[in-house]
Amino acid sequence: MQIALITDTHLSAAAAAFRENTDAARAWVARARPDLTVHLGDITVDGSKYPEQLPYARDVFADWPSALRFLPGNHDIGDNVDPHHHSAHEARVNAARLARYHEAFGADRWSFQAEGWTIVGLNALLFGAGSDEERAQLAWLDEVLAATGGPLGLMLHKPLYRNGPADTERHHRYLPIPARLDLSERLAAKDLRFVLCGHTHQLRRVRIDGVEHVWAPSTAFIIPDGMQERIGDKIVGLMTLTLTPDRYSLDYVEVPGVERHSIGDFRELYPQLR
Repeated sequence: MQIALITDTHLSAAAAAFRENTDAARAWVARARPDLTVHLGDITVDGSKYPEQLPYARDVFADWPSALRFLPGNHDIGDNVDPHHHSAHEARVNAARLARYHEAFGADRWSFQAEGWTIVGLNALLFGAGSDEERAQLAWLDEVLAATGGPLGLMLHKPLYRNGPADTERHHRYLPIPARLDLSERLAAKDLRFVLCGHTHQLRRVRIDGVEHVWAPSTAFIIPDGMQERIGDKIVGLMTLTLTPDRYSLDYVEVPGVERHSIGDFRELYPQLR
């Protein structure tokens, strides 16, 4: 099975350049004919604050040339509720924003089996909230894991951490610390092989305790070094995940027609950058 991984498209009617990159990714998918495309979140420029961006982005992905699944990003439904990190510019996830996402893109968590693998997609923004939605997701995850005996892959919008479970860095780039420790404990007894995420606008691959953690690059833009530290490769494009029985491969794809935009040139889309 081959899966195309697209993330951080940041779509809105005001972001024509990002729409052109998504259209170029669509053309690549039409040529490559993967079995599935997974969007790892931040579908919209800021649909958490401007709900009209959600149906706009949904229409951009209408008639996608493969089967398609979405996961929400912080710009779609709001960021994690984390008492140790707060930005006045970031909306926080809540039930209303989550409901609007469901209406536009369907489930915010899912799992499927292929080639002997179980692939789990989680809503990263619920972690740390202590909400009914977070508790429901964890109960659902426990049921999925209880029925899982073979190799496991995890997908979500945010990385778990930078260097490993012992990290003490509190940063909006990663899941809140108590939540990610709890998630790691739930996964520890399983044959977890990889964790895939978006969010960072960098490509990075690192192996931690036998598990490969992969940050997929944005299809829309990079964030310049003056605005974001460089941890991985600041490139644009998409990735492919190929699953065969008990094995996987991940490859970066430099998509023809996808331009390496810098968010520094589009400050009007994010007023806080001014």
